[in-house]
Amino acid sequence: MKLSRKITRLGLSAAAAIGLVVTASTSASATNVFWLGHGAGSCPDGYVCLWSEANFIEGTFLNDSKFGSFASNQNTGDMGKLKSVANTDKGMQDVTSSVLNNTRSSICFYEHNGYGGLEFKIGPGEHWPYLPSWINDRISSFKYC
Repeated sequence: MKLSRKITRLGLSAAAAIGLVVTASTSASATNVFWLGHGAGSCPDGYVCLWSEANFIEGTFLNDSKFGSFASNQNTGDMGKLKSVANTDKGMQDVTSSVLNNTRSSICFYEHNGYGGLEFKIGPGEHWPYLPSWINDRISSFKYC
């Protein structure tokens, strides 16, 4: 009886340790990149990239608060709450005019925070230098789908 409890505890401890390693590595690899620069070639491999101007042009600040470009390798449920390392600038909400999916998955862009409203889906490797008018400057969230 004692031996089986020790084995069970050892197994649970090992499972917990593995869970921590997986969680830590997943969290550590999730990254946002602000201010990419101009051109589709500035989008890092494995990232979803958005620019505030058409044709992958990085715009200037809008109302001194929004980025000109943004990249992420994780779901982003509220693009208005994004903050740079300096923690002074925020947002890409409702300013996106071109996107590039540099991942191996489909990406769904949404009109509202929390993945709601109109949906615009693009496949792996797809790029849109000019978004359709119905979603241009209306993207508020996106996720792998």
